[in-house]
Amino acid sequence: MSILSDNDIKQELGINILIYPFTQDNLKGASYNLTASKYAWSLSTKQSIYNSLQDKIIIAPGDTALIETNETVWVSKKITGTYHSRVTQVSQGTGHIGTTLDPNYIGPSLISLPNHSSNPVELIPETTNFVTLAFQYLHTESSREHGNTHGRRDILGEVGIQTNREESNALDKPYMSNKDLLLLKLEECKDYQSIKSEREKKANQNNTEVQNKNKKILSLKLYAAFIGLILVLGLLTGYLQANQKQLGQKNWYAGTNYTINALMIVISSALTALITVDLNRKI
Repeated sequence: MSILSDNDIKQELGINILIYPFTQDNLKGASYNLTASKYAWSLSTKQSIYNSLQDKIIIAPGDTALIETNETVWVSKKITGTYHSRVTQVSQGTGHIGTTLDPNYIGPSLISLPNHSSNPVELIPETTNFVTLAFQYLHTESSREHGNTHGRRDILGEVGIQTNREESNALDKPYMSNKDLLLLKLEECKDYQSIKSEREKKANQNNTEVQNKNKKILSLKLYAAFIGLILVLGLLTGYLQANQKQLGQKNWYAGTNYTINALMIVISSALTALITVDLNRKI
């Protein structure tokens, strides 16, 4: 497996990787930073730890938070991923994050974030980057389905956290479990539109370069063919002229000379036209 760089991620975005909402500022050299949503719960109390008055998630000292990412992610069977801690968060006393993104998964990600410090840890929903996702190519496509529910609602139920109607509706949006709908949402993002436009522009440039290269190769082959024919016809003309006394009385002699001269004119004209076309193309 090999880790995807930012250029790789841009190339795969909208094809083998979907991220919504997508923000180019969160794209790093070889990873993408995910932000917290306001859907977060305490493992101790089983209650929401989102403070709507302050618009913050507050993780109490010694507690562990279960937080849904604001981003919904899908990857194809060619891609896998790993989640990593961010130094900014760990420096505040949170525990390390280390889990995996299975091929063909779709949905928000449920991240467990323990607070080992003696102070509350605060996250601003849709703003605070709190986990880094690194993508990797697979040598062969995965043959197994991941089997995980989107947003890992199964885990919330296993630990005794019951989502209310608002939380359930927020985590059950159609695009969170449908790749085609998720792609439509991604295409709404201006940063993705910019990447897609630049990618298409580069592809067109590459196509133009390939076409020009093929034209150049064809021109070289034509030059070789025309020059070769001119040399052969020139040698034939020289041979016929040098042996005119012996061959001049032959029935085919005059016709052959005429044909050779005509061919010389046609091929020379074609060569001149080819040179003109190449000069105009370079100009």
